[in-house]
Amino acid sequence: MAKCELCELREYTQRYAQFVHPFKFTILDCDSCDTPMVVLGEHRANATDQERSIMIEALSVIARAKYGEDKFVIDGVMRQIPDHCHIHARPIIRWQG
Repeated sequence: MAKCELCELREYTQRYAQFVHPFKFTILDCDSCDTPMVVLGEHRANATDQERSIMIEALSVIARAKYGEDKFVIDGVMRQIPDHCHIHARPIIRWQG
């Protein structure tokens, strides 16, 4: 198997939390888009519904602190690394007129 950046999770972006219970996952800033993301601790593309729910809940705590209540969206589209489950919290950017 080729190297997976999300399995390695090198220490060069902001880390917010690392969990081992009830399963392994980490919340850190994405090195591509500089937004908080949660990364499943296992190399697989899909999290269970329960895992996904827990990861989104934890990621939302970080996103609320960083962007404010209702100022972010959860983006589960895995664009650059489609075979390792990760979810971004992206700020809502409104055009100023």
